[in-house]
Amino acid sequence: MIMDVKNIIHGRGYAHLKILIADDTSANLDLMVAVLSHAGHHVVTVNTGEDAILSFQAERPDVVLMDVMMPGIGGIEATRRIRALAPDHWVPIIFISALNHRDDMVLGLEAGGDDYLGKPIDVVLLLAKINATQRIVELEDRLRLSNAQLKAYRDHSERELGMARDLMEQMVAVSSMQLPGVELWLKPAANLGGDLLITQQFNQERDYILLADAMGHGLSAAFPLVPLVQVFSDIARSGKSVPMLVREMNARLSTLLPVGNFVAVTLISVDRRHRFIEIWNGGNPPVLLGTGLGKVTKKFKSRHLSLGILRSDDFDDSTETFQWKGECCLTLYSDGLADAISADGIEFGEKGIIDALQRSCSHQSLKSAILAHIGEHGASDDISLATIKLQ
Repeated sequence: MIMDVKNIIHGRGYAHLKILIADDTSANLDLMVAVLSHAGHHVVTVNTGEDAILSFQAERPDVVLMDVMMPGIGGIEATRRIRALAPDHWVPIIFISALNHRDDMVLGLEAGGDDYLGKPIDVVLLLAKINATQRIVELEDRLRLSNAQLKAYRDHSERELGMARDLMEQMVAVSSMQLPGVELWLKPAANLGGDLLITQQFNQERDYILLADAMGHGLSAAFPLVPLVQVFSDIARSGKSVPMLVREMNARLSTLLPVGNFVAVTLISVDRRHRFIEIWNGGNPPVLLGTGLGKVTKKFKSRHLSLGILRSDDFDDSTETFQWKGECCLTLYSDGLADAISADGIEFGEKGIIDALQRSCSHQSLKSAILAHIGEHGASDDISLATIKLQ
């Protein structure tokens, strides 16, 4: 047996452990201390369950060897209390007991124990169990280190995304202007969204409203929105036409974006003096035209591919136009709004939007309806909504 012990001690190749032993029998303590110390481990001993709890807090051992039968607080109750002290940090606890009945073992394992070692103590089995436990401890240490590194990486990424979000919001704020009769709402699904709502006005005569929904989420989705903001702001302020705007935006994106990436865009021009609207919709849900009472009378569906797919020679910049007479309202939104899922797994859908408009034709009522639909679990995609009052 001595040869077996030497082979186990010298053959395992693991780092040393701090082992807490709780046992009220001196002979057992002396034997385990001698064997485990010779194996290179640091051993701390106590004689009661109460001291085991205190030493666990003070010493922070890697492994606990716990006698089941001790005066005062027994090993099983001490184990329950130890587990309660460190619910998020696993420390292997091996029970030492002469009670080898199945019910006794189940009771100990349910209390938080991980293994059993019978009495009288088999030294070879003791070392084998310690070595096996040590492999698990070292795996957990590596996992804990990996988790810490992942958390640090995630925190760093979140800070960078936060900076990018702040810069994007500042760019939009500088490039956009608040327009009377136009209400906007953007709810990103993540720290940095891929939706964009921006407005501009030319010479107090013509309003421009742009809704863009970039492919994907996060930084990769926000990246193509930057040139859109620049082009939209520069050209809209000069009063250029909708076809010129979308053509220039497409030219910029088709040059910058990798193959397979694109941005769905709805661009609207509102001439309030002549009661005239012009719409270009590429890849977004339909723009809804409703009466002042909320009844939807016309849908301006997508007639084009998203921006960034076609080169200039193949690009179609044709628009739809409409001249309104009485009071009405335009509603445009991203697919994240229509695709929003309730806790029951039901999509809000175009029908949900139309129903909400008919109940109360207002921006706030539609916003409230979608928030009530998605509830506390939130949306899986960015949500954008714009309403334009036409009088």
